[in-house]
Amino acid sequence: MTIFSERRFSSFTFLNATQFLAALNDNIYKLLVIFFCIQLEGMENSHKILATTGAIFVLPFLLFSASAGILADRFSKRNIIILTKTLEFITLAISVSAFYYESKLAAYFILFLMATYSAIFAPSKYSILPELVSSDKISKSNGLMTSFTFLAIILGTFTASFLLEISGRNYVFVGLFSTFLGFIAMVASFCIEETPPAGSSKRFNIFFLGEIASTLKQAASYPSLLTAMFGSAFFLFLGAFVQLNAIPFAVESLNLTDVQGGYLFLLTAVGIGTGAMIAGKISGATIELGLVPLAGLGVAICSYFMDYYAHDLVAVIPLIILLGLFGGIYQIPLDSYVQVASPKTSRGQMIAATNFLSFFGVLCASGLLYLNSHVFGLSSGEGFIVMGTITIIVTVLISFQYFDYLTRFIGMILSWLHFKTTIHGLENISDEPAIYICKHTAWNDTLLMLGSQRLRMRFFIEHEQDHSHSWIKKIYRMLRVVMVTSIEPLENNLECIASIKNALKKRISVCIFVDKDNIGEEIKKLNQSYSFNKVCDEVGCPIIAVTLQKGEKEKSSPIFTRLWNKLRVPAEITFV
Repeated sequence: MTIFSERRFSSFTFLNATQFLAALNDNIYKLLVIFFCIQLEGMENSHKILATTGAIFVLPFLLFSASAGILADRFSKRNIIILTKTLEFITLAISVSAFYYESKLAAYFILFLMATYSAIFAPSKYSILPELVSSDKISKSNGLMTSFTFLAIILGTFTASFLLEISGRNYVFVGLFSTFLGFIAMVASFCIEETPPAGSSKRFNIFFLGEIASTLKQAASYPSLLTAMFGSAFFLFLGAFVQLNAIPFAVESLNLTDVQGGYLFLLTAVGIGTGAMIAGKISGATIELGLVPLAGLGVAICSYFMDYYAHDLVAVIPLIILLGLFGGIYQIPLDSYVQVASPKTSRGQMIAATNFLSFFGVLCASGLLYLNSHVFGLSSGEGFIVMGTITIIVTVLISFQYFDYLTRFIGMILSWLHFKTTIHGLENISDEPAIYICKHTAWNDTLLMLGSQRLRMRFFIEHEQDHSHSWIKKIYRMLRVVMVTSIEPLENNLECIASIKNALKKRISVCIFVDKDNIGEEIKKLNQSYSFNKVCDEVGCPIIAVTLQKGEKEKSSPIFTRLWNKLRVPAEITFV
């Protein structure tokens, strides 16, 4: 918790509390309406009631997400949060009378209003994060919020059933309890610090589909942003499918009751919350998009094993927790990137468009479940195979888009395994893309550079020796290393200079490996190149000299440490 300063930590805490209570209330009230309507219409109509309740809850997110995004960019996000929580409290107080008079239509209408407030609240609660915490805390903040959100889902699912059971199905009592939670959420929202409007003057458009399309088109002009938005939406599709498929899977494959089957999704929620915390921890002060393809692969593998071990409860329990864990790791970098990479004046609209895609994904999950069971006649276990296959396809597409992030993350892991690194001059490492110049001594210099900083990096190597090992060549191809020939030095190589410019514009740092001991002389040559100087002035990037030194492996350490050090080379890297 010390990652935040006192004032900003307080605002983030109250935002997190507001979100937690809102998610808790959404789940309690939605289940309350389901149980209430089943009591009125009978268990034989439960499928119709579940479908109706789900459609009513999703509809406002499709209808109002675009307008909510514009609202978040035109007005203070803190004031929007306060307004929605105040209206939610008033609506929950009114809901008590709907249960008292046993009005099914009133209960459905109030559910629609609750979902509408959530749809308006969503863009503001996520786009306000960069205004409450610094950019290097975004991943951790998202990890905390996601963990508490899924904790709220777990508690909400249990609370609704538990309170109805101990109160003898007294819906008025549970409604009053939900109203009390709404009051606490409203009070917490008032404790969030004031935030100014983002400065957008965009007008509302009743043609929300055109507005969503326009926002997605704008997102396409920013590196990796559109992919992050679609990837984040795919996560909700996964979550919705697992939630819908869990109960029939439990009944068909594990011979459990439908109520016991509901606990499977609770285990998934535990996994998602844990995965979100892990992703925030791994990302640290940056946004680690390289985690996304690896986590997607983990989701797919777990999905296949869910069918393979469909009749073994002991195997299914850890598998469904792992499924959620990889899902949480998958989600956090994408949500964090959408928040940070979106332009400030349209950040709310970007998040609103992501919400629209996400809840469209929820509808697609329902459609996929229907196709699997009623059209193709697949079992619920085979449904997990279908989901795993879709996840593989999406993961491959994301891997192509995030290839640089993936290779940087893998390179960082390999660097940690291969080197025991001491870094000097950390204050000279740029948070923005930069040009690093250092003497090249061996193939593993690339790994050392990748492990020393957290931005993507493109390598340009002068006079590289011919490697006999094919795996070294494969590493170079994976890292997209550019070989600079000795015939034409880099400062005169217009093709290489154009590649450097292109990389820097994509927010990719550049590392130029030279074969001279005097790095200062090499920097002087580059500075004398008109073409190279033009690139530096246009992109506005610093040139940083780097010194690499590798030492001997330790031999006087304890046995366990010595065994580990056999795999790791001591190294020092200095940024000047």
